[in-house]
Amino acid sequence: MALKTWILLVAAFVAVIVPGFSEVSAREIHVAKTGSDSASGSQASPFLTINKAASIAQPGDTVTVQAGTYREWIKPPRGGTDDSKRITYSAATGEKVFIKGSERITSWAHKSRGVWKVELPNSFFGDYNPYALNVSGSWLNYGKWYHRGDVYLNGEAFYEKQTAEEVNRAEQIWHCQADEEITIIRANFGKTNPNTELAEINVRESIFMPQTTGLKYITVDSFHFMHAAANWAPPVLELQTGAVGTRMGKHWIIQNCTITNARCVGIILGHAPGVDYSDIDAFGDHIIRNNIIRRCGQAGIAGQKGATRSLISGNFIEDTNYRKEFGGWETAAIKFHNSVDTVISGNLIRGVFRQEQGAFGIWIDYANQGTRITGNVIYNTQAATVFLEMNHGPTLVDNNILIGENVRSNSEATVFAHNLFVDCGYQYNPDTKRRSAYYTPHTTKSVGTKTGTAQDEKWFNNIFIRQGLDDVKDAPGCTSDYNIFSEGAGKSSFGEEHSIVDPFVTGFTHESYPLGVTIKFSLNDSASHLKGPWVDAELVGVFSTVGQTIEDRSGNPIRVDTDINGKTFADPIAGPLVNIQQGKNTFEWMYHNAE
Repeated sequence: MALKTWILLVAAFVAVIVPGFSEVSAREIHVAKTGSDSASGSQASPFLTINKAASIAQPGDTVTVQAGTYREWIKPPRGGTDDSKRITYSAATGEKVFIKGSERITSWAHKSRGVWKVELPNSFFGDYNPYALNVSGSWLNYGKWYHRGDVYLNGEAFYEKQTAEEVNRAEQIWHCQADEEITIIRANFGKTNPNTELAEINVRESIFMPQTTGLKYITVDSFHFMHAAANWAPPVLELQTGAVGTRMGKHWIIQNCTITNARCVGIILGHAPGVDYSDIDAFGDHIIRNNIIRRCGQAGIAGQKGATRSLISGNFIEDTNYRKEFGGWETAAIKFHNSVDTVISGNLIRGVFRQEQGAFGIWIDYANQGTRITGNVIYNTQAATVFLEMNHGPTLVDNNILIGENVRSNSEATVFAHNLFVDCGYQYNPDTKRRSAYYTPHTTKSVGTKTGTAQDEKWFNNIFIRQGLDDVKDAPGCTSDYNIFSEGAGKSSFGEEHSIVDPFVTGFTHESYPLGVTIKFSLNDSASHLKGPWVDAELVGVFSTVGQTIEDRSGNPIRVDTDINGKTFADPIAGPLVNIQQGKNTFEWMYHNAE
């Protein structure tokens, strides 16, 4: 046998038997509750834990997880190399896979009435005991005594109280105390025996998040993540954590997942040590799509810098901070800092709550550039539907339906086009005491800083119902025209040459469903008489501070020529629907996997 042929045969043999060899073909690694971590990981001989599968998964591999509940923090040690060689983690088709940061407790001792107590050695929690750690961090303004743990009965989270005595007073509440050796948890389960029902407590900081910064090309698909105990995650942290996180990786896809009861953040696209933030190609570029994210204490999706060039699309985010236990200036369904060329599209956001501060729908906070917010539906927020804080643009806000609280801003160079605003005006409060960065277009290289002052705000082809722009003060570069102001909404004091002010009562309604909403409103024939311009780079021009117009990440100018459903406008008309008409109009948003 020739030497060359022999070498090739040996290489092929090694590729088959040695994990990590560069020539290994893509394979499917199986995990099941009937498996063993000493098994082979084949379909016939699956592993028991997802972490075991992760430990051997190589670029191009798929980890397929069978139905069941897995209680582990998945820490992938490596990522893929490109889109054709991703490492994919996926629930088996049609099967429900729950991955929990909690543990089931069946050793509760009954004390009195509905009160039960459990004593756990601190070794039970390993090196992270959420009942010995308070929620803490910058801009956390109330509820600082709360712990990072939580107690659940049959999936329902209880309310923490400060004293053991309070646990006697009502059901669904709990209290904890921890010393150097023992953690004690008391909870009021009412008439339920927690040892025979599903009683769980948080024990893990995160559920799917690497310990290595910068992993690339990982897909996370169709899991149910529950019960993470990560801390409050302001942008000043060296490492921001959440239930699921990319740790400043690149090219992740997180899709079709459900994330419930993260103590603070559901999906974190945030700050991590060891990253060159001036290199826009080093991080970001994620796709976060078609997820259900509910009942997170701080935010559904958040992060400092890591959302750069990412697409946040088709997600259903509700009941953020629904217990109103703790909060401050980081509470929002979606909140990003220092992101560039990020697109937030087609999401349904509802239910963002507070005791004080925060509680915004989409919060684009501080030195974001090239952001597009398009096709979203936002309602039932206790503060602004959209808050644009200390950005220098351009920000394109188009084809959204915003209901309730005002849009709030101390940014510049924002373009509002084809939106439907209902009881939602525009509140501008300049911020001249702070300065935020702006960048060379489509990079993260700062070229200067500037205060938050009004300039170059533009409104075209929008519909306003009951609140309008009459409280907005004119500023350099502000333009507003071809809008419809209905049912008492007032136009601005600048522009509006072609806009229509009409007292017509629209009969606007929105009806919520478990995974969606139906919106109905009527218009008279005034809408058919309003023919607006295309909202594009030619219309809005180049914004002086950042030196760019509305454009995509590659620098291609944007024309707003599709509606909230992605249908193409034949001609630019007011509002977010191409088929808007005299009489009744209907729009429905339903989660794509709704049964």
